[in-house]
Amino acid sequence: MSTDIRFGVVGAGYMAKMHSLALRNLTGFGWPRLPRLEMRRIADISPEAADSAAQQWGWASTTTNWHDVTRADDIDAVIILTPNDSHCEIATDAFRHGKHVLCEKPLANNLDSAAEMLAAFRSSNRRGMVNFVYRNWPAIQITRKLITEKRLGELLYFTGCFFQDYAADPALPHAWRHSRAVAGSGALGDIGSHIIDIACHLVGPIAKLSARTSRLLPTRPDPVGRPVDVDVDDLAVLLAGFESGATGSISAGWAMAGHKTHLAFTIVGTKGTVKFDWERSNELMFYEGGAEPELEGFRRIVLGGMHPQADMFWYAPGQGLGYAEAFTITLRRFIESVVTGIDSSPSFDEAYLVSEVTDAALRAAESGRWVELSAPADVGNPKRP
Repeated sequence: MSTDIRFGVVGAGYMAKMHSLALRNLTGFGWPRLPRLEMRRIADISPEAADSAAQQWGWASTTTNWHDVTRADDIDAVIILTPNDSHCEIATDAFRHGKHVLCEKPLANNLDSAAEMLAAFRSSNRRGMVNFVYRNWPAIQITRKLITEKRLGELLYFTGCFFQDYAADPALPHAWRHSRAVAGSGALGDIGSHIIDIACHLVGPIAKLSARTSRLLPTRPDPVGRPVDVDVDDLAVLLAGFESGATGSISAGWAMAGHKTHLAFTIVGTKGTVKFDWERSNELMFYEGGAEPELEGFRRIVLGGMHPQADMFWYAPGQGLGYAEAFTITLRRFIESVVTGIDSSPSFDEAYLVSEVTDAALRAAESGRWVELSAPADVGNPKRP
């Protein structure tokens, strides 16, 4: 591979905007540490969508055949931004043809496909990451540092949610996310996978869970207004027992009135507590015991360049990082992984654990019983070429 990294993208929808911006931002923010990044080719089944994205974001060429990305000699790394049911075929083909892969979440639309993707990654000598974009956010990485340093003591409780209200409108058209065959699940996999990933990243693997799911809107209109059945969840609520002994709850809903991007969690330990809400994404609330009783309480930590992953942006606290910076952080980690040859996070192994939780939650909701999780023993410690 040359000193440059030549990128191809499969999928020209909304996420193409975010990843294209991140690649362009890294040209400046990552200089001079990172190699030169070339935006070589974008693929989409719609030639109009591919051409529009290429012109707007600066991709050098377009195609309607994704093999022109996964098998091309002039591309080193593939970004997969397609519906969930196509992730497996595209990613495994890319790995088999010597490409590095950054795949949108969730890993796949079912556990068997997720396992196939994990196997393809492990048998390759290439890097792979999954775009759980919130995971590496500075406030969440500060939380992980506090946990690792035992500033919270032994972890007792996690509660987290990801609520949005964009799907509360019954006029929202039917799309692939409303089909279980394509998406795998509804709000649970689409946005719930983010908070599941954060829970596992901070507290550790989930050992058992119970779940309830709700379908709040049973139909959505097609382009001419005819009702089409929805067979995925609009709301999912999980009770979880972690391997560490901590307990907790995880909720996800995309039809929750008044909630915009309410990705939030609270972690309680024997010595302290942290609270975070993406709608106040530049703040972390931290309580640590030991102060005089009249001075006890939460402190508000305002993010700045001294915090993990924020070093390449604005140094002064309070100047603000946002959604686009989250993608830039993840792309930087992926590129650094490609350059160093060292696997980075969020990894395919970690994403498989999220898929296992999602699969278990669906089974628990259908059976009304607790489900025990049994991930492969080497997940998290994979054997890699």
